[in-house]
Amino acid sequence: MFYVLAIAICLAVLFLVLAGSSILLVPAILYARRMARTAAPENAANMLLAARLLPLLASSVITLGLALPAFLEFEPHSTGEGIGLRLDVLAAAGALILACMMARAWRIVRATAQMRRSWREKSARIYVPDIDPPVYRVKSASSLMAVTGIFRTEIFISDEVTETLSPEELKAALEHEVAHVASFDNLKQTLLKITQPPHWFEFHRDIDREWSGVSEIAADCNALARGVSVLDLSSALIKVGRLNRIPAPNRAVASHLVPPACSSSLEQRVVRLSELLESSEQTPVKSTQSGKLMVASLAGIATYIVCVYAFLPAVHEALEFLVR
Repeated sequence: MFYVLAIAICLAVLFLVLAGSSILLVPAILYARRMARTAAPENAANMLLAARLLPLLASSVITLGLALPAFLEFEPHSTGEGIGLRLDVLAAAGALILACMMARAWRIVRATAQMRRSWREKSARIYVPDIDPPVYRVKSASSLMAVTGIFRTEIFISDEVTETLSPEELKAALEHEVAHVASFDNLKQTLLKITQPPHWFEFHRDIDREWSGVSEIAADCNALARGVSVLDLSSALIKVGRLNRIPAPNRAVASHLVPPACSSSLEQRVVRLSELLESSEQTPVKSTQSGKLMVASLAGIATYIVCVYAFLPAVHEALEFLVR
């Protein structure tokens, strides 16, 4: 009964904090979105991702970092407390959320594998110097140029794209895909799809579209930082954007050079590259925020370790309200 009660409390706390933080953290999310509009593209993409996942992160930290330790520390193993109606309903709601996320993850993995397999079946591998992920040329008359996978990545290019682009433009486009790989954008895209809120919660769903556009701009900037010519990359975007776009499966995860539905984003990218082309500095400086993020993370972990036992008694008292 002790472990059943622990699981029920964790599920209930997960639901309560997730539902509450999705509303209470709206001001913080709005502030992050506003800051992202003036930040460097890579930083902006990270801000939007953090804002979008903030409610889930808060609920996970409070559930596993406070509620569970408090229960294990102060609840006797011989507890005779049962699961009341209040805790039963809240735990069921938490279990439903987790089940939905797991089902989505399974559908995403299956759809991505099917899409990847269909491309592989009609493709042949080609070798491109200085490009680490395997590159495959797909027999298709479309604008396909995408990278799939998270840890075992592969780049797929359609015949039409290969024949349309010059060698320099093709290399620039491939560097854009390599930038997606380096930023783990497919993993981030997977997390966003798994945790996508209901259709009626447009506030959080809008962040997904913003992140998609900004992450493409960030990949452009990172490709330029690797030595790609602004002219070659902008020319590749324009040429591929004019080709026939075949929509990818909605649940599949892949980072495209020109995503199937991205007219406004493509225009923003071309305008930004044009501005760089006209300016004296054509190679943007790559963002170096990882060190600050690491320091902030270590400071947060240290603060948690120092303060956690001071909060556990109060947390346990709050948990007793759920059980009673």
